[in-house]
Amino acid sequence: MWYKGERGGFITGRSKTLTDENKRFVEVFANPNAWLMMADNLHEQATEIYRGRSGSTIITKVNANQEILRQTRAIDKSVFLLGGFALENAIKAFLVYENPQWVSNGHLSSKLRSHSLSGLQKQSKLIPYKQRYLHVLEAFESGLDSWFRYPCALTVQDSKEEDHLFDDLWDGYCKVMRAYGKKLKTLLGDGWNGPHGWYGRWKIQGPSLGYGEPLSTRRRVTQSPSNQETVKGKVSQ
Repeated sequence: MWYKGERGGFITGRSKTLTDENKRFVEVFANPNAWLMMADNLHEQATEIYRGRSGSTIITKVNANQEILRQTRAIDKSVFLLGGFALENAIKAFLVYENPQWVSNGHLSSKLRSHSLSGLQKQSKLIPYKQRYLHVLEAFESGLDSWFRYPCALTVQDSKEEDHLFDDLWDGYCKVMRAYGKKLKTLLGDGWNGPHGWYGRWKIQGPSLGYGEPLSTRRRVTQSPSNQETVKGKVSQ
C-alpha cells in the first residue's frame, strides 16, 4: 500500500497547531483506508476462528428434567463479535470515503457513532448489495451491544438468546465482505479528497476482506515512502 498526503504525518514540538492535529487525525487514524485495514484485520481473525469451528465445544442448556433447551457452539460468539465489528469498520470505510467531512476537525461525526450495521449501510450510496443480504447485517448486528460481549443487554426488552451461526449465514457474510473488499480497493485506488486539504491514494496488493488470493496464501504489502508528497485537489484524469 502506498499513499500520498500532506507532508509531515506526525507533528511534534512547538510547531504543533490545532490544524496540524486535525490533519494528523485524518492522515493517521480516520481516513477510509484505516477503516478498511481494521476491518481486514478483524475479518481475518473471524475467518481463522471459524475454520476451527467443527472441533469447538458444544454448549448444551437443559432444564431440571434434563430436556435439551438449546445447543450452541462456544466459538460462534467470538466469530459473531469479530465479524460484526469487521462489517462495521468496512461500512464506515465507505461512509468516510463518501463523507470526508465526517472526520474533520479532529473528531468523528455523530453519524458514525453507531453499531447498527443496517442503519449505517443505508447511509452509503456506493456500498454493494444495497438491497441484498440485509439478513446478514441484521444477524451480525443483533448482539454487538449485548450477547456478543455481555450476558445481557441494558434492559430486559433488549436482551435475547444468542443466535446460531448457520452455514448459509456465514456464506452470506463472506460474500458481502468480498464485495466490500473489491469495491473499496477500486475506490481507494482512485484517490480520496479528505478534509483540511488532505489527499490520499492507496494501492492494496493481496486480498482485501477475502477478495483476491486465498487466505492461506494471503499477503499484504505496505510501502510508505520516507518523503510524502503534498497533493491537493482531485485526482488528475
